[in-house]
Amino acid sequence: MLISDVGEPMSGTAGSTSQTIPKSYWQDQQWAFDHYPELLKRYEDRWVAVVNKHVVAASKSSVKAQRQAKAKTGRQSPIAVVFVETGRHVY
Repeated sequence: MLISDVGEPMSGTAGSTSQTIPKSYWQDQQWAFDHYPELLKRYEDRWVAVVNKHVVAASKSSVKAQRQAKAKTGRQSPIAVVFVETGRHVY
């Protein structure tokens, strides 16, 4: 499904399920990208979960980072989780 930059589903999407991703998710994700050099110094090769423009959890596992963030914040909506990599990984 395609989502606009304001978190609204876009018309012409495939599938019958429609879910809106909150604007706060996109803001937290953008914050992480904007602060990537700082995150790299502290969270090298870890997944970081960002809520309200703050890192609330970090782990080698994206699932663990998200679970920790949900437990700490109580947020049930999608949480921005970003991998802070050094560039040493081969995909």
